[in-house]
Amino acid sequence: MNYSILNLTLAGVLGVLIATSLLAAPMSSFKSADGNGDGMVSLEEFVAQGGHEQAFREGDANRDSRLNSEEYTKASANNDRIKAGNYVDDAWITAKIKALLLKDEGVKGLAVNVETHQGAVQLSGWVNTPEQIIRAEKIALGVDGVKGVRNDLLVKR
Repeated sequence: MNYSILNLTLAGVLGVLIATSLLAAPMSSFKSADGNGDGMVSLEEFVAQGGHEQAFREGDANRDSRLNSEEYTKASANNDRIKAGNYVDDAWITAKIKALLLKDEGVKGLAVNVETHQGAVQLSGWVNTPEQIIRAEKIALGVDGVKGVRNDLLVKR
């Protein structure tokens, strides 16, 4: 297997996912995020707009548990960074598992689909033997960042 091509492929997949996440709909404006109109955005209002608590805490410069418009801008940027990081982590896990499955002589070239969401991996598709089901799951569990594996592989008949 040509590892240069594999590395370029993995880099391309990660690049596309990062670009996609950065082009996703941004958080709402400060004015619309301020649901109660008090001139500040609370944690509850921030989360209701799709924000992460960690981003809110990082943006809250004066630690008053409320964001003014300047802090809101910083928190929104932090939120975008967190979202992009999550996509990259899942994409990296998926790409790594697929590469290992292709490289492994026991399951090489089989029709195994890999999907990852927040570190949870789902394997699906068809294999030739029950042993290949077990082997594919062990490979997936061995990848850093995998929190669990749902193994929906089936044996061809």
